Amino acid sequence: MSAPNEAQTKRIYPEMIPWEEGHPTTATFDIIDTEDQRGRGMRAKVPFAAGSLVAQLSGALVSRPSINTIQISSTLHMADPWFCRYLLHSCDPNLAIDTAVMRVRALRDIDSGEILTIDYAATEDVIANQFACKCGASNCRGWMTGRREGPNEEGRAFLAARERAGD
Repeated sequence: MSAPNEAQTKRIYPEMIPWEEGHPTTATFDIIDTEDQRGRGMRAKVPFAAGSLVAQLSGALVSRPSINTIQISSTLHMADPWFCRYLLHSCDPNLAIDTAVMRVRALRDIDSGEILTIDYAATEDVIANQFACKCGASNCRGWMTGRREGPNEEGRAFLAARERAGD
């Protein structure tokens, strides 16, 4: 398929990334300020059915994790500061990334206007910066880590204080 019609929509990925079917565009997504503690995020402009393809991902391969990367193997990460960077964390996400084919799928029905989320621990062995989770999910873990690491000193203190407070 050819790149989207510029008069109708704009690519989210820059021109240096060759167009692929399923790449995100401004017809389907907005980068927004969440106006809460989470900062900037990606919002769906159209609904997505559970299990449907949401986006085909692209980026540059790098050897170290950062806030702009998705881990694709034990030694490789894909830098994507244009789309993935804005997928916010949730302990109960509405999206999942299949790193074998770099596709994002809806875990459940997603309404137009909904902020898009992934569980960072689902793709990252070790995250670049651990943080207090403010996702608001009923199953919130409280402190965000990668799947193969425990909380750092700050995280242990945060979780201990949270437990003492009864949260």
